[in-house]
Amino acid sequence: HLKNEHETFKQRLVEEVLGPNSGDRVPMEKVVMIIWQFRDDPQVVTFMTRFVSKFAGSRHVFDGIEFYLPQLAHMIIHLEAEWDDAILERFALVIAQQSLHFALQLNWILQGAIEDYQPELPDGSANPSYHPVYYFRCIKLLTNM
Repeated sequence: HLKNEHETFKQRLVEEVLGPNSGDRVPMEKVVMIIWQFRDDPQVVTFMTRFVSKFAGSRHVFDGIEFYLPQLAHMIIHLEAEWDDAILERFALVIAQQSLHFALQLNWILQGAIEDYQPELPDGSANPSYHPVYYFRCIKLLTNM
């Protein structure tokens, strides 16, 4: 029963964003929810990032992307580490090319994540939160920016 409710929720989200009654606004909170709900389906994530990229020049869409940057950064660091294709990473890099403010915010988030996942703490002791995949992913993302 819970699985049917979840599927109904996902379908309603997609309908609200892409359906005939969606209008000319892109509801970023729902776009981010769709990306999260379909996080195991790179094709859906690819479609949604391309869809949003088309409207990224619009002020309200860009503000929405910037507002949800912490959630997007979390998905980029943690989800894409297991994917073959860096869909969300490319999306973030395209947006970062359009906005220095966005690029700086993403930079700070990645710097924080590097500190969280680094092998050693500042005092030289082993970091119990060390995660080599996330650590090197953050370094790669920062280098690409």
